Amino acid sequence: MCFKKYDLYENLENKDIPPYVYAYPTRSAQKEEELNVFDIWNTEANFTKDVINLYIHYPFCKYKCGFCNLYSVANNELDIQNKYMEALCKQIELYSEIINKRKIKTIFLGGGTPMLIVRDNFVKLISTLDKLFPNWRKECEEFCIEASPDSIVNAGEDGVKFLVESGITRVNIGIQSFKKKDINNFGRFYEEDINYKAIKILKEANVKNISTDLIAGFIGQTKDDFLESVKILTLLQPNTISIYHLRIRPDSKFGKDKNYRKNPEVSFYEWYEEAREIIFNAGFKQDTNVRFIRENGGYIQQDYQFASYPVLGIGAGARSYTSVADYIIGGSSSPDIAQIYDYIEAINNNEINTKRVYHLNDEERIRRMLVLNLYKFDLNEVHRKYGDTYDYIFLEELEKLISIGLVKKENNVYTLTKKGYKYRDIISWSFFSEEVQKRDREFYENLENN
Repeated sequence: MCFKKYDLYENLENKDIPPYVYAYPTRSAQKEEELNVFDIWNTEANFTKDVINLYIHYPFCKYKCGFCNLYSVANNELDIQNKYMEALCKQIELYSEIINKRKIKTIFLGGGTPMLIVRDNFVKLISTLDKLFPNWRKECEEFCIEASPDSIVNAGEDGVKFLVESGITRVNIGIQSFKKKDINNFGRFYEEDINYKAIKILKEANVKNISTDLIAGFIGQTKDDFLESVKILTLLQPNTISIYHLRIRPDSKFGKDKNYRKNPEVSFYEWYEEAREIIFNAGFKQDTNVRFIRENGGYIQQDYQFASYPVLGIGAGARSYTSVADYIIGGSSSPDIAQIYDYIEAINNNEINTKRVYHLNDEERIRRMLVLNLYKFDLNEVHRKYGDTYDYIFLEELEKLISIGLVKKENNVYTLTKKGYKYRDIISWSFFSEEVQKRDREFYENLENN
């Protein structure tokens, strides 16, 4: 569901739990519009010239988890997956004019469950990158693939070693819980031991950054259940741990389940505080409000994105982030196989126009810096680019945040305090523009009414 309150102090007082803010503007703020992608990227050269990050979307899963509202379908048919990979590689080739002007800093292979890509198709993807961008391996700082625990176990150590040899440096594994009741609840039917086996395989394959996720708030999950999962995960010593609160979206299975729609929000901030101390005591340091890292940990593509460097999305439903506009090619909020075939046909016909777009002006670009990167908001940089024209958006509010202990300031650089990290998403949502708020509400109201 949408986050219907945008009042910072009311949200703080009520201890509201907004969705994790990983992009601004949100996907929900985009409107249908057909534009030429190359025009957007030609204009982007006025903002950033040298760097590009690739997000490659693989929409196929073995099953659809109850909490998932991402662009994915449960489908194991190899024929459509082969055709989709052909289209992906062709889209990369069509984009070579855009990509070759810049250094590829990161590649994220997301989904869906890209760990399910068969070896021949993965070789096809890597061969395409090698052919078109012969320097990508030297320039790329992170090559990430998303996985579920059982997909890692099914791939085995040899399969994961093959990925590492192909260039993968980070595997993002959505564990979500070490409790069988939770695992089955959200739609995966395997035992807890699969989680342990998956991490063991990743370690034995020498994956540089083993990145793991946990979720709090499943029906029947207690604080002790969640904290036990946190303790187990810290003992396994991955490089990155992320903890999230469950969001019930109307475009997910849980969103259509009346029991989940009535599920009260847990006292997440209490759970969060205790989980954070467990993670700190295990030798991790705070990277973002949800992410904790030790040696080799982190999420470099998101760091670049939060710092306003562009991300080029490739594949059905993949989002692109630029300083000019955020956009999607193909897909919708209700993914299905027919849309994926439409994407394949369009690419084969050399058609790569946008489907949904949100245009950014200077004010929205500054809001993006605030919303995403209040971990380090440099007023000096803002004034170099824009002068003090837009100080009205944030200056008074930031001083108030300092007065209540959520933000600190040094040399005109604003950063979150430890308490500020806890409430980062409330703070971020408070800087959304009225237009983005309006579109976000309308998007989810339409989903709920349909």
